[in-house]
Amino acid sequence: MIIKPLITSWTLDEGRCEIQRVQSGSRAYGYHVALGGGVLNTGSSRKDLDLYFLPLDNDTSKPNSVSLVQWLETLWGKSEPINDPNYGPSDYYTQKLKFMPLVSKRIDVFVIGG
Repeated sequence: MIIKPLITSWTLDEGRCEIQRVQSGSRAYGYHVALGGGVLNTGSSRKDLDLYFLPLDNDTSKPNSVSLVQWLETLWGKSEPINDPNYGPSDYYTQKLKFMPLVSKRIDVFVIGG
């Protein structure tokens, strides 16, 4: 018997809380964090929480995507590349990863630069 995890929606409030949790830390690696996808557009998502990491525009912090991802893995566990045909190759993102910090709550991370 295969037991599938209960799918739990991400809400806009939960997305905002997660952004607030990682925003200050992401700055140490030269990034802002922004919300996208269904949670932003409709207020919830049964699939995932889409977070976008954008380089800071200043002279003091050079973006370092490798260190950013290593730090995120300390928060959410090991990441995996997104292998979804809906997310094709891109010249814009240096990293496209998924995290499963909770059995039923996936986080997709899209990193620009670094």
